[in-house]
Amino acid sequence: PKLPKLVAPREINLKCDGKYFGRIGCSLVFKENKNIIFWAFFDREAYQNYMYCFSRLVEMGYIIKSVTSDKHGSLIGSVKTAFPCIPHQYCTVHIQRRCETLLTKKPETIAGKNLLEIVRFVNKIKTPDDQQIFVSWIKRYEVRFEKILKQRTYADKSWWYTHKNLRLAFNTLKSSLNNMFFYLADIKIPKDTNGLEAEFTHLKTKLNMHRGLSKSRKENYVFWYWFLKSIYLNHH
Repeated sequence: PKLPKLVAPREINLKCDGKYFGRIGCSLVFKENKNIIFWAFFDREAYQNYMYCFSRLVEMGYIIKSVTSDKHGSLIGSVKTAFPCIPHQYCTVHIQRRCETLLTKKPETIAGKNLLEIVRFVNKIKTPDDQQIFVSWIKRYEVRFEKILKQRTYADKSWWYTHKNLRLAFNTLKSSLNNMFFYLADIKIPKDTNGLEAEFTHLKTKLNMHRGLSKSRKENYVFWYWFLKSIYLNHH
């Protein structure tokens, strides 16, 4: 979309995410507080597509102070390239949800049950002391269950990790630690992308009410939805 350039530079803490809408492709959406400030359509979430969006935001006069997003690889890479010195907060809700899905509601092993208890604490961290406790839990867990995390099963000249989902859940937590707690140091940094998730859910509900629309009309519907949600409607 051809949106007007801002009159003066403005610092923002950005939320961003992408959502697929069937045949019409992927919509990358960028939000500041309650305002949708930019969106674009692509065939998929990709490094070059996020780089394009970030460049447009800079051209429009925004000074990006932080980015909050899920752990999509294309986003991680593009933020490192475009804004190497700003905090990139990983969405704590995405992290917790991902781990809970991998572990299931009722893990069968002691290692799974213990990790699920830790996972359920992710969105309850409110102070630096909570952070230290959480990190110490992760370290103690790795020491205690190291053999189980590394256990392999061999068959037909190949092997795999015996407790694959447990290992994936643990690695999701461990690899996120450096990007999970920026919101504790700066209250302006959003800890999650919940506002965007709600927008996606609402838009998909609206689209499902109009399933008979052609592809081009669906594209127009989504475009106008974001436009009418955008900050520019309130400013002009």
